[in-house]
Amino acid sequence: MKLRRPYIDRLVAFLFGMLLLGGAASVAYTTVTEDLGWFGLLYYWAVVLFGLAIGGPLVRHAVMPFRVDVDAQGWSVRTPKLNRYVRWDEVATVLLADAPATARRGITAAPRLLLVPAVGVSLGVPLSEESAVGGQAAVELFQLSEVDYGEELLLRDLAALAGHRFHNLCRQLTLPAGAIPLRRFPDEPDHARLTRWLDWRKALLFAGWYLLVLVPSLLFIGLATQRNELLGGIVLVASVAGIAAAFKIWRVFGGCRNLVDGAAMINGTDLVTGVDTPTHPTSLHSGTVDILRPGSVKGYGKAWLLTQPGHKGRPTVDLLLSDPRTGRLRSREDLRALEAVLRVSPYERDRAAGQRLQELAMQASEASPTTPSPKAVPASAYVIALWHAVKGVGRAVVLFGVVGTVAIGGGWVVENSAVVGPALILTAAGLFGVWILYALYRTWGLLDALLTIAARAIRGAR
Repeated sequence: MKLRRPYIDRLVAFLFGMLLLGGAASVAYTTVTEDLGWFGLLYYWAVVLFGLAIGGPLVRHAVMPFRVDVDAQGWSVRTPKLNRYVRWDEVATVLLADAPATARRGITAAPRLLLVPAVGVSLGVPLSEESAVGGQAAVELFQLSEVDYGEELLLRDLAALAGHRFHNLCRQLTLPAGAIPLRRFPDEPDHARLTRWLDWRKALLFAGWYLLVLVPSLLFIGLATQRNELLGGIVLVASVAGIAAAFKIWRVFGGCRNLVDGAAMINGTDLVTGVDTPTHPTSLHSGTVDILRPGSVKGYGKAWLLTQPGHKGRPTVDLLLSDPRTGRLRSREDLRALEAVLRVSPYERDRAAGQRLQELAMQASEASPTTPSPKAVPASAYVIALWHAVKGVGRAVVLFGVVGTVAIGGGWVVENSAVVGPALILTAAGLFGVWILYALYRTWGLLDALLTIAARAIRGAR
């Protein structure tokens, strides 16, 4: 078993670290060449120290070696925390445990692997952790999100190599008795392709809303106001309603993305989605389960859907049964597992949904082995959170263009209007206030993700 850190993890940490160090160097050069005064010097050097404090650990985290090889003879470990060869007779326990309760909010902290040395064996490093098995001192080797290795494969290989020494006390990876996990769908590399497809689709819809709805509406308001103030006011009210209605269409596609990113399992007669952070279970024996064809619910592309009635009778999608991008069905095993629960429901509606699932299962293919794809390099949870934070800041920048467009439209109309123009200016001011809060939220998310990676790098170096 060969465990390595994903290259994307190292690359992102290195790039952001070098960006911060370069910024710190540039600011430090400014303090030498410019006359800034005492207050300016204190402010600039605070920025320099911040860049060094965050950028340095990030670069160190990226360049430090990380290699863990496990075989029948023992462990060859080369990480920031431990650098030595450990024979199996020097190991008392290999423990897979949940992350500490102090993990940062906003990121589902991954399970961690602890190594407990045998009695009388010194690993040459401080044993800062405590094993839940016997209360012995242990060293944390890594979090599962740090290594390029599938969780199921890691569990299987560790159990085979460590034997009686291995203990899995991780609630995230321990299913309730009798629960049936559903495979991640779609799996790599289709998951990455679907995610990119959803992002591009939302971006194109937003661009269409901006170019075909917002800008023409402001143009019509200006032209109408030039002719008559009352006509301009009527067009303004109608345009606001149309712009808001069109913007809701762009928001329709969020539900599909949430289902793509979540996991699921069958627990008794319940379907539980979001296994890492469970939502309320959905009963498959409620008499309300439906299987809907592709196109029945907007925003889900070519996907077959498992739904139940929601608000005002509108279908609430609980599970994707096929890929929204390609229409490829889930594995036959997953569909048959769902069908087996639905067909014994006391309600005819659920049994009819089970019959439809049986028909789909006949068209589906067998599940592929859960072996990591060599072409799909997974990123750690921290890097994924950082990427989402960067995209959030990008959305804030794009939305500023919307605020600016409304302000420009108001400035154009205000020359010919005593009411409509000021109304647009006030609207732009209100939007700018909302945008400030949103931009601060997204900027804080980016700083939080950066600080989380830096804190993890510092903690890993101890």
